[in-house]
Amino acid sequence: MGVTRTPGGLIIDMDGVLYIGDRPRPGLGEFFDVASERPFVLVTNNSLVTAEACAAKLAAMGVTVPAASILTVSDATGRHLSREYPAGTLVQVLGSAALRSAIASAGMKLVPADGEVVVAGLDSSLDYASLAAAVRAVRAGAGFVATSLDPLLLTEDGVLPGAGAIVAAIGACTGAEPVCVGKPSPAMFLAAAGLAGVPVERLLVIGDSPGSDIAGGAGAGAMTALVPSPLTGDSARSRAAPDLVFSGLAELSGFLASAWGELR
Repeated sequence: MGVTRTPGGLIIDMDGVLYIGDRPRPGLGEFFDVASERPFVLVTNNSLVTAEACAAKLAAMGVTVPAASILTVSDATGRHLSREYPAGTLVQVLGSAALRSAIASAGMKLVPADGEVVVAGLDSSLDYASLAAAVRAVRAGAGFVATSLDPLLLTEDGVLPGAGAIVAAIGACTGAEPVCVGKPSPAMFLAAAGLAGVPVERLLVIGDSPGSDIAGGAGAGAMTALVPSPLTGDSARSRAAPDLVFSGLAELSGFLASAWGELR
């Protein structure tokens, strides 16, 4: 496999590619020295975080990225709801403060039960009563939206259940299939392309998950590159093959520097 055109910009997954937990992956600073030569957008399926928190985390690692260049799945979910539902729609949220804030900012009304829409994200304080209320609402006909289908969250201490585990629990009780806003939905990558200001077919999507980053990027029409992490082998939803595979950020940086250097 390989790319037949020079990338005009990058869509870069964060968790697993740039860092694992609070530990930067080797070559992070040097990678951004090269990546900054073209437009880029960072994306994450982690609905626990805000763009500002992601920017602060990178800053602590010595990398400066403006929050405007970061697209979180919480923000993408808020945008999705504002497109699909009128302001004031009653929404039940299983998720973090960041996700709730993004949905409220999109004009939706947050309710604990009897919602018109149920949004399931990563919820580290999930309780049985909230899960039961979500199941009842979906069974009664509420819309069902998932921030992502990722079953696991990678941390420096190992894996934790991801948003997909909560989505699967609701699905098992209702038989309903959710609308997925985050990766691997092509909509996430098309939104990132809009932020980058580069046609999606000219972008290189860089990720560590074949089932999320690679499948989603390819589905949107972008070129794709895999930078393996400890979670790469756990991706069972897709056998999507990346256009490129790199052992780490250093090798990826060398490829980009060479590709872009030829255009100078």
